[in-house]
Amino acid sequence: MTDKTDKNKAPGKTVTLDHEQRLTEVSSKDPEAYQDESLAALTVYSLYWLHAWELRRTIEAVAVLNWRLFPAKFGMVGFEHFPDAFRTNRSLLQGQPKYRNWLTGSAKKGYNLNARGMQLAEGLISRLGPPSLCDGSQVQVRRPATRKPLLGRARTVEPRRVVAKIRQGMLFKKWQSQALGERDIIHVHSLLDIFDHTPADVIDRKLTDIIKHAKDAGDEEVGRFLEEIQGEFPEIFEK
Repeated sequence: MTDKTDKNKAPGKTVTLDHEQRLTEVSSKDPEAYQDESLAALTVYSLYWLHAWELRRTIEAVAVLNWRLFPAKFGMVGFEHFPDAFRTNRSLLQGQPKYRNWLTGSAKKGYNLNARGMQLAEGLISRLGPPSLCDGSQVQVRRPATRKPLLGRARTVEPRRVVAKIRQGMLFKKWQSQALGERDIIHVHSLLDIFDHTPADVIDRKLTDIIKHAKDAGDEEVGRFLEEIQGEFPEIFEK
């Protein structure tokens, strides 16, 4: 790794990471700050930020972000300029419910933190701080990885604004181009603002809400989109 650790970076502008390939721009953390943390725990930290940035949580993306943030632990031995995907894969396995119970998922479908993993990630953030880019820029959080529960349904939600946001999303664009795949389950999570551990009744309520917004906005295409993704991803909607 040739870039300096982020403790020497001056605060810069806020930018958006709009693709997983831009993860190579993330600056590394001070090795002293994470030397006592386990590989599995650091992987939880990376998963948290991939979710907050609305990037796909594939094994490739996790491996690259682990390496960029924590090269002393996730760089290949003797070839530190390359990520060690084996270490990331092992860490993801250790985080599964059978072991530490911090996350769920697979290499085929992507990974998600559960409630225990979210709690761990928040503790790590308090110690390590948020990530930044090599030029000192801060990365915009496109949606918080955790949210405070609403006391009531917002009355000022405008259906057209909701539909416009759906149309701007990656899932809708891939549906339009008939390019949906199993890994796009991550984008369904982003659309509904859910996790793997979100209860079925909450998922149903969120889906019902956006279907109603599409009808109120008179957008038949978005209505068809919402109907078809239910069939494309039954593992989410048929719990």
